[in-house]
Amino acid sequence: MIQFILIIVISYCSAANNVSLGYDFGQYYSRVRIFEYNDYSDVKLLKFNIYGPTKLANWFISINQDGKCDNYFANIHYDLQNGAYSLIAPRNESFPDTYVTKRHDLIKTVFNRTVSNSTVQLRNPLRGTWFATVFVERLTTDSKSKKSSGGCNFYLTTWLDYQALSVSLTLSLDQPLQIFLSNNTSIVYASYYTSPGNPRLSILSEWLSPCDVTILGRINGLPDFYQYDYQTVCKNGSCVIETNQLSAFVWIYFQISVNNTSCLNNSVRGSLLVQSAECLYHSIGDTCIKSYPTQRVMFTAYYNFLYIPVNRNSNTSSMILNGNDSSIYSYEFIVDDRNIGGTIHLDFEARLKSHVQSNVNVSILGCVSKHQPRRYRDCEIDYRIYIKQNSPVTRSLPYPEIALWYLTLEYICNGSMNDCDNASLALTFQISSSSCTREQCGTYGVCRILTSQQNIFSVCTCIAGYRGYGCTDSSYSYASKYLPSVLFLTLSNLMFIPAIIVAIYYHLYIEALVYFFNMFFSTFYHACDQDLHKFCMFKYDGLQLSDFIGSYSSFVITLITLSIVPRAVKAFLFVLGLLVCVTINSRDRFDNLQFIGLISITFSFTIVTWVTVSIKKRRLQPSLKRLLWITPGLVLAIIGLVLFVVVETEDNYWYIHSLWHILMATSILFFIPKKIEQNRRQIQTSNLEPNEHKLSTHAVNRGATLLDEE
Repeated sequence: MIQFILIIVISYCSAANNVSLGYDFGQYYSRVRIFEYNDYSDVKLLKFNIYGPTKLANWFISINQDGKCDNYFANIHYDLQNGAYSLIAPRNESFPDTYVTKRHDLIKTVFNRTVSNSTVQLRNPLRGTWFATVFVERLTTDSKSKKSSGGCNFYLTTWLDYQALSVSLTLSLDQPLQIFLSNNTSIVYASYYTSPGNPRLSILSEWLSPCDVTILGRINGLPDFYQYDYQTVCKNGSCVIETNQLSAFVWIYFQISVNNTSCLNNSVRGSLLVQSAECLYHSIGDTCIKSYPTQRVMFTAYYNFLYIPVNRNSNTSSMILNGNDSSIYSYEFIVDDRNIGGTIHLDFEARLKSHVQSNVNVSILGCVSKHQPRRYRDCEIDYRIYIKQNSPVTRSLPYPEIALWYLTLEYICNGSMNDCDNASLALTFQISSSSCTREQCGTYGVCRILTSQQNIFSVCTCIAGYRGYGCTDSSYSYASKYLPSVLFLTLSNLMFIPAIIVAIYYHLYIEALVYFFNMFFSTFYHACDQDLHKFCMFKYDGLQLSDFIGSYSSFVITLITLSIVPRAVKAFLFVLGLLVCVTINSRDRFDNLQFIGLISITFSFTIVTWVTVSIKKRRLQPSLKRLLWITPGLVLAIIGLVLFVVVETEDNYWYIHSLWHILMATSILFFIPKKIEQNRRQIQTSNLEPNEHKLSTHAVNRGATLLDEE
């Protein structure tokens, strides 16, 4: 809070001395926790706004850490995207084949986690909304442990300030604007705001000086010699810039400067005039493209929209194109903050209406463009669409950028004029939007609607090792070996059956019941804890709690069984241990310290009983023979614990955890006391000693662990 107050004070003082500085205090994010990247649901999305023409923008970044981070090697990603969420693939995940992944105005920044403070600086950034996508990328190539990043936490504090430039010269249609350049004003900026229905624009410039004057133009941002959309040099006192049908509601900023500074010894005077150029849409060689508006129809589901051409009743658009039709069709559709978190889909199907010779190729060329319609030849390569006859085509724009977009279509035929005049194509297309992908992430993914810092977006959460925006990247998939792995994991619990049988054989019914409980719920918990082929008897959380209680209880009951105390005391300790297991698992079932504490106390109690009885009897208890029998079980248990704690990772979980089940269940066979032999020995002794009191005592202690063991 103190840091934020200091920023406000410094910003206010700076702004008081320099009116060109702009600050948006609502864009301060304090101590936002950022997470290690596994999929897009792990990223943090932060929203910033630049409200006007800006010379310099600074994003200040501060990273704080807590926890055990000494051996945690990672990079921090801070990606900035104008008008859209960043489309990222830090692990080289692939996208569906029909997806357009090229982005405009994306700034990627990566810095090491050891860098506590950093700054991202942009010169002449575009005005409007900027989104920052922040996440942690772990650098290690080793297999990740189950709790690899649990001990290291990262927190981000970030804010934006920018130097806004006041552009006082505003151009209006058909109204000349006087420009003056001098030593004091060597660079002048002017702006023009487009309105609906703009045709092509011509910006005419006339100068009284013979000096060369350079004019740069840029859409929605201040231009410079490295960033511009239009450029011209006025030689001999005049020049012109022509724009191709810009969409409405965009700003064009112009920078006017003189190349030769010696010309500025005397004032350089001139003018700018914006005029509309007439378009003859059906004339040969005319570059104008007529655009048809669309209406966005919204449905109840997030990002579920349909764009319908105005004055059409159907949800698709159909047209007949042939060689006689020389016009180009363009459809305008809007993308704003209501659908930037989804995916735009463009579907096409062209059917040949008449018979043509086999050597005649008839097709449709399409272009998806931002801010203005473009023909195929002028289109960005990634945004070109080639529609063959009698074949469906699909293109998708994930996390589309805020703008007015245009779909431009034109007919092409490589045959003779007569053949092409008779070759008619019926084209049907549809522009729609959906959350995630059209298939809702397919077989190996689940579509989720998430919120990050009040920014809503859809994301596919993939399963079975699949990755990518649509869960189509199978490079790390384990779906083919999924079922055998799941069966091995669940059925490995059946190794408790021998321990259950032996416990029943020796009349250890409580132990047998606990082992059965552990086996039963561990089997069905792992059957429910799956991405595919899951089977849940009841709620997942209940199965998980039962599994943890069963596992804890098996350890406690086995250690108490090994102790040398009367059976009645053991029964009391069994109930006490079970209640403690239920309590600590209800508190926090993932707290390893409480488990270690419980096992340590129980193990210490067992050792104390051994030492106490050994001192009292003046001989080793349990006997050396009994200790040698316990030793293999102890070795198996230690191996299982080492595998579980040290070796087990996310990659080998199926096999190592199954071995953990097998080793722990097998070790119990060596821990169970052999009570039948002890009881038979007592019966034989009682027959030699005809003492009714001993017989009754034997009857009371039947099935109990004798204090005198061999």
